[in-house]
Amino acid sequence: MIGIIDIGGGMRGVYTSGIYDYLIDNNVKIDYCLGVSSGSGNLINYVAGQKGRCKKFYTDYAFDSDYMGVTALLKSGDFMNVDYIYSGICNTGGKDPLDYEALMKSDIRYTCVATDSKTAKPHYFTKEDFAQDNYEVLKAACALPLACRPVKIGDRKFYDGGVSDPIPIRKAFADGCDKVIVCITLPRDHRKDKIHWAANILLANHPRILNNILIMHHFYNNGISELLELEKEGKVLVVDPEECFGVNTIKRDKEGMEKLYQLGYRDGKRIEDFVNAAKTESK
Repeated sequence: MIGIIDIGGGMRGVYTSGIYDYLIDNNVKIDYCLGVSSGSGNLINYVAGQKGRCKKFYTDYAFDSDYMGVTALLKSGDFMNVDYIYSGICNTGGKDPLDYEALMKSDIRYTCVATDSKTAKPHYFTKEDFAQDNYEVLKAACALPLACRPVKIGDRKFYDGGVSDPIPIRKAFADGCDKVIVCITLPRDHRKDKIHWAANILLANHPRILNNILIMHHFYNNGISELLELEKEGKVLVVDPEECFGVNTIKRDKEGMEKLYQLGYRDGKRIEDFVNAAKTESK
């Protein structure tokens, strides 16, 4: 089984939107999808076969005042308004509804990760946890601790999955994948630094989440090193942008986003070649 992991990256996720449009255009079939943070929302479009939809969340909808920023904070209480993103836009009658029927009919396995706000442990959801016009799972998977409040599902509250399992390669293999493509949105030689001191104040009521936040750079840096070793062994393909054209987690720059999208579309060919080689190898 061939899997793909999208680890997200805020506005840099426009890079992987180009990848998925290439895969849809060229009928490249991935068996298993695992999303982290914004990667959870990105992969949904691939599974549902909605070409071009993912890109619009970055180049169009992200510029809505209700999406992210001071206006969103004043209206919703969250700097990034996941209710607007995954209900106001995605629901029936919204700006750009998710094709729920196509999503559920697809034989592609879909999983996304969220972080339990009490235990700071990962929790994995599947598309069977969705319902028509009820995409709370996506909200939970993308609820960044410093930008959003936790999202309640059942009797538990969740934050962004990147807090507990930012590069879930072991989960993909445990779920049965033989080969895994991992899409990252920073160049592979980039290493992260410790997060801003403000986390100590903003997350004081969630000590386990705070602890994870303070060591997230270690999670990421060690995870990338592990991926590169697995790539040498032929088990993994790491797909990364050569540059980000000034786009970062929250910076919205249409010119830079368009360049990053086009780069992703071009890099989709690397995935197609990897998938074809893996299928030939398994025969």
